[in-house]
Amino acid sequence: MNRLIILAASVVLFAAAGCNGQRFIKEKDGSEYMIIRDGKGKLAVAGEFMQVNILAKYKDSVLFSSVESSAPRFIPYDTMQLPPYFKEVHEGDSLVIRQSTDSIMKSGGGAPFMEKGQYIYQSFKIVKLFPTKEAADSAAKPFEAGAKGVSYKKAVESIEKEIAANDSLVKADDKIITDFMAKNNLKGTKTAWGTYVVIETPGTGANINQNDVAEVNYTGRTFNDSTFDSNTDKNFNHMEPLYVDMSEFRVIPGWIDGLKLMKKGSKGKIIIPSYLGYGKNGMPPKIAPNSNLIFDIEVTDIVGQDVYQKKMAEQQEEMQKQREMMQQEMQRQQQQQKPPAAPNGK
Repeated sequence: MNRLIILAASVVLFAAAGCNGQRFIKEKDGSEYMIIRDGKGKLAVAGEFMQVNILAKYKDSVLFSSVESSAPRFIPYDTMQLPPYFKEVHEGDSLVIRQSTDSIMKSGGGAPFMEKGQYIYQSFKIVKLFPTKEAADSAAKPFEAGAKGVSYKKAVESIEKEIAANDSLVKADDKIITDFMAKNNLKGTKTAWGTYVVIETPGTGANINQNDVAEVNYTGRTFNDSTFDSNTDKNFNHMEPLYVDMSEFRVIPGWIDGLKLMKKGSKGKIIIPSYLGYGKNGMPPKIAPNSNLIFDIEVTDIVGQDVYQKKMAEQQEEMQKQREMMQQEMQRQQQQQKPPAAPNGK
């Protein structure tokens, strides 16, 4: 599933640790890594799940700390999906990855705070290995509620700090948006952060809140009417509903901001200023830097965390089946390409 509205995980999740004088190993794709061995734990094998503590740093700033937020990650040890340098990790090891901001920004994954010539450091501490998903899920349960609350609060504080520090950009975006709405005869409600919400069908019940998960159909467009993403248009190859967990900023901030003015069954538009979207870097080639965006939104349902987790598990299971089928097909093709065995004695 390739959704442009999903924030680039490599920007917000990972970082650096002490390296004990070791040098980074450079991969062919330009990424650099090192593994700091614990020397005691067992080697991870396919099918297991890893409990991972993550620290993310940019310059002297901590972007994310799973320890500070009480939110270790529980990750399937899938060598087909993980980068190749994960193939030799043991329980207790730390994997440190260094990515240049130049390469991140060139690929369209940059964040507004990034400057050229810098690095994002990413560190994964493999705390524990679990033999099954059930065992990992059981270990994860105690962390979930507290971690989400801490993470949400910090995200809100960071966004509001950025808004306060960029008054001229906020005013410029607002002028562009209000002119666009006037030109297109759109009337909407402005949020405290600066998102505009145009309600076409009100929906029923209470407004979506922080504890909800919204099931959403959407189409995203720029102000020049260029569609860059949709889950209702087969040309974008992901027709399944999008689930937005309102307690986590896994989508651009303008979505969380705007959906709070919608209900189950609501249809309308969320018009997002650039600083709540993809910021000064944009998402090339489809979204230019400092682009204000408009999303056609239909909230098809509001579900609880239990239903959401079940849906996510079903999607992951389906993706795993597809990966296995692809692997089997590749193996079949490789077998067909092998030359026939020579007769005995020849």
